[in-house]
Amino acid sequence: MLFETEKKALLFMKFNNDEIAEENETVPSRAYFCEACGGWHLTHLTNTHPTKTPTQKAIELMHKQQDFFQAKEDSRMQLLEEQKKEREETHSYALTQLSKVDNLIKNGKTDEALLLVNNLLELSKTKYIKPRVNRRINKRYQLLTNQ
Repeated sequence: MLFETEKKALLFMKFNNDEIAEENETVPSRAYFCEACGGWHLTHLTNTHPTKTPTQKAIELMHKQQDFFQAKEDSRMQLLEEQKKEREETHSYALTQLSKVDNLIKNGKTDEALLLVNNLLELSKTKYIKPRVNRRINKRYQLLTNQ
């Protein structure tokens, strides 16, 4: 049963325990506040301070689940940041190597330039390189292999 106040619950217990005893083996011995419904109930259990109510257990479980999902999201965000940083570093490296290729071509060192371009082509197979930079790498490769 649900009672609005502790006083109402105790009054019900006071005036109805004899009748309850005739019908049941157990009779209410105290009132307790229920966090789930915000009302008062009666119980025959004598433990006035239970370790945790079912509602408290449910709230704790909910908090644990929230913490778990937050940690999972934090981990995912960290991984995305690391991937972004790796892509930026790869992009920067590819641009630097293309600049070296251009200098080698200008200086007539086409064999060294072709070696660097081949390395960049291999890199583009395993790492993400922006399409614009990939086109530049392919153009250098075509230029060097057509000579």
